Amino acid sequence: MSKFLRRFVVAPTKFASRHFTDSRNTSAFGIVLDIDGVLQRGRILLPRVKEAFRLVTDERGSFEIPTVFLTNGTNCLRAEKAAKLSNLLGLHVRPEQVIMAHSPLRMFSDLHNKNALVIGQSNSKTIATNCGFKNIITIENLREMFPHLDCVDFSRKLRDPRETAKLRKSFKPIEAIIMLGEPLIWESALQLILDCLLTGGTMDEFTRGISTYPQQIPVVACNVDLVWMAEQGSPLPRIGHGVFIHLIESLYEKLSGRRLKYEAVLGKPTEISYLHAAHMIQRQALSMGLSDVKTLYVIGDNPMSDVLGAKLFDRYLRHGGRGRFDHLDLDLFEESDVPKVRTRHVCERCISVLVETGVYTEGCRLNGVVQPISMLYESLTPGEQEGLQQSDFVEHDLYAAIRQILSRERFRAPSPPIYHSSPMMASSIITPAVM
Repeated sequence: MSKFLRRFVVAPTKFASRHFTDSRNTSAFGIVLDIDGVLQRGRILLPRVKEAFRLVTDERGSFEIPTVFLTNGTNCLRAEKAAKLSNLLGLHVRPEQVIMAHSPLRMFSDLHNKNALVIGQSNSKTIATNCGFKNIITIENLREMFPHLDCVDFSRKLRDPRETAKLRKSFKPIEAIIMLGEPLIWESALQLILDCLLTGGTMDEFTRGISTYPQQIPVVACNVDLVWMAEQGSPLPRIGHGVFIHLIESLYEKLSGRRLKYEAVLGKPTEISYLHAAHMIQRQALSMGLSDVKTLYVIGDNPMSDVLGAKLFDRYLRHGGRGRFDHLDLDLFEESDVPKVRTRHVCERCISVLVETGVYTEGCRLNGVVQPISMLYESLTPGEQEGLQQSDFVEHDLYAAIRQILSRERFRAPSPPIYHSSPMMASSIITPAVM
């Protein structure tokens, strides 16, 4: 198990000015930030968040340290999320600094021309189109084409299927399923997704009594978080897309006798999203004239998402960035501007930082690991599995976490934003983590 770093012991100071050290000669580092539970709870900004960002930005609000925002959210485009963050934080957050759970879908070019069933909410089609998919079908489309299949709603069950015969004539078999996020009407989506899986994408062409089901079509799942923290007034976590995925897995296995197989699983805690984050951090460093980023710090509130993902990515880096993603075109993280260096060959460490302002602070045990992530555990010993859930250090909130990171990297030693009559300058006592 990793030993926790001791928190700062800081003497009070009269001034809240920042003190810089000779940081530009040290190895470059970057920061990967979770959003929900770290920056905000629901729509409410958490305490000391703006003060935290003053530690890593200049007087104009420009970032001095390569920073990205990594979220498992899938309900909007990254440009929209960047605009919301800019308004919330009073900073200019660029779209390329935001990584959604669905962002790596750009790499799966072999699926872009297939007839894809996209699961999500009202803007799922726009998001999928933005990620490169060209032939998109939604659950709403299927409900209109096959009202006799969507029979949980009795009002739809009474409709004559001949009314929608014209729509069904334009239907082409589904060749892939992209699960962006949980739908609004779960029972309807569950039924239609199962129909799609059990018929190999033909929906209503199936002969009862056959001994085997068709070969499973490719499935990509984004965001496998079981729970997330909502507004500060909600004491318990809310169930998320991971629960919906778990239902699909369980029902498919019960009905077919086979485990659901994934073409890919995206979002935290899978390494592919952290690799994407590292790639974008590297691009920022190059544009800022900094040296190659060798260390990533991941700040999150969920041990089974943020910490687990950071630990898995650290293992990937320690193995030389080879093996797990060799079948993917990693240059397609972005459509253009391929970096001059291979991120996975330059970055050396990924260090996890857990804050107590979200899931972890509630001491909640309702979180867990869904099947696609648990498959990553199969080659690990119980001791290794436990270690993957232990962060490198724990801090109270984002402000304390960033102060610890900056001191660790000797980038700067900022004074806390507390005014006091004593003229004593700030000092700190640090016990480094054992790596």
